[in-house]
Amino acid sequence: MNTQSAYDRLPYPSKFFVQTFPGRLATQAVLFGMEPAAAETSTVLELGCGNGSNLIAQAYLMPNARFTGIDLSKVHIDEAQAAAAELGLGNVEFHQADVMEMSAETFGRFNYIVAHGLFSWVPEAVRTRVLELFRELMNSNGVGYISYGAFPGAHERQIAQHAMLYSSRSIDEPAEKVERALSFLKFAAEQSSSRGTYGQIFVRELRRHETRDIADVFHDDLAEQNTPFYFHEFAELLAANGLQFLAEAELHAMGTADLTPAARDFIAEIQDVIEREQYLDIFRGRAFRQSLVVHAGAEIDRDMKPNVLDRLLVSSSLRPAGRSPDLAGNGRVKFAGNSGQQIEIDMPLAKFGLVHLGSLWPRAITFTELVAEARERVSGISDDEVAKQAEAFRDMLFQIATATDLVELHTFQPSAPTELSEKPRLARLARWQMGSARNVISGFGVDMEIADPVSRRLLELLDGSRTRSAVLDELGKFIRSSHEIEGKKELLATLPEWLDESLAHLARLGMFED
Repeated sequence: MNTQSAYDRLPYPSKFFVQTFPGRLATQAVLFGMEPAAAETSTVLELGCGNGSNLIAQAYLMPNARFTGIDLSKVHIDEAQAAAAELGLGNVEFHQADVMEMSAETFGRFNYIVAHGLFSWVPEAVRTRVLELFRELMNSNGVGYISYGAFPGAHERQIAQHAMLYSSRSIDEPAEKVERALSFLKFAAEQSSSRGTYGQIFVRELRRHETRDIADVFHDDLAEQNTPFYFHEFAELLAANGLQFLAEAELHAMGTADLTPAARDFIAEIQDVIEREQYLDIFRGRAFRQSLVVHAGAEIDRDMKPNVLDRLLVSSSLRPAGRSPDLAGNGRVKFAGNSGQQIEIDMPLAKFGLVHLGSLWPRAITFTELVAEARERVSGISDDEVAKQAEAFRDMLFQIATATDLVELHTFQPSAPTELSEKPRLARLARWQMGSARNVISGFGVDMEIADPVSRRLLELLDGSRTRSAVLDELGKFIRSSHEIEGKKELLATLPEWLDESLAHLARLGMFED
């Protein structure tokens, strides 16, 4: 089956990937000493854009930037163009094109180039051309994003993939092929004669597929082309094509906080970034990478310093984990993020600063503004002590941001209303995304999963025509009539409070439009 017909017969589902957004790429570049183009007015190219859902989300949130999507599938491009027209987006365009035939003369140059889910799933000649296009079409201070399968973790996945491919080898129809492959994987997980590592691989891979769309399984795990790389091999390919590794798209993926003390000491002794990243993959068993690339001649400062925060915006969901925290004193206070991870802080200025960030989340502010807000709440300490604590606070935020996802750094953040109107109206982009996706993106760029049928129904009702009481009535009718919802009595009893909390949370995320 050729690649084009495969994607025409079973298109990818609608998805967006916040780690590919130009603001994220620009932030990483700034952290490593580069001067990237301003994300909000940049030009962005996505190779293998699918149905355009990733670029459409970006174009909606960044109306002053320009976006171009390329895909081989006519079905994908037709869907993308229709969606852009439906949302009235004049800053994004989509073209059915073969990357082998692209050139700078035809498409121009870009500040940011993205190739997500493409590199490992095309023939070698296409991979080479993709890297050439990054070199030819990316501006001198540009940043590129490439995701790909990675060894050594991909070795484990290949065991299951080969079993799935063999068991479904006689089936051509995509949905039936996926069903047969997953059915056999389940059978193998239950019946494997090995009770050691081999059998556990089948079990882990079966769990990984439980929440995946059939199109993802078909195009990723049952693909005719699926070529993972050791990181050092990928770095060699970059060098051969006039490019170099900048960083991982998620900075904390380069950290060592999750390693054992001995492994951290081992990594700390390594000076070469390629060797360091390769050993990190070995320790973690990484199976997938999202790497940022720049031109070979770009100057990179890998000695990141905390004062870079003065050029960035800061956001965090961290909030005090307990009741009545001691913010003004020197006692230690636990702060927890949305993921449940916790840290302990004892400096008053830092504690008040994190409380302020948590109250703003997901909105971001400058570090200077953050310190000023915290200073207003701290009492009984001298200006010199404030300055000392501010420096320590900067160092702490930098360390957290580079080692975890508890603090996020930004060069740019889109704006969105946060007031709750009498008749709330969900933003157009979110309404469009709900038609074919499990996740929606907020006006501040937050990825939000629609986790249950009641939450989905709530979002559907928020079309600007209903007051809170009308929404409450409709939700009650939905719950009573649904055969899928359990615990109806308890849910209905607490529905008014749940609705108020949900509406406030959605407003906070910037999910509504004026």
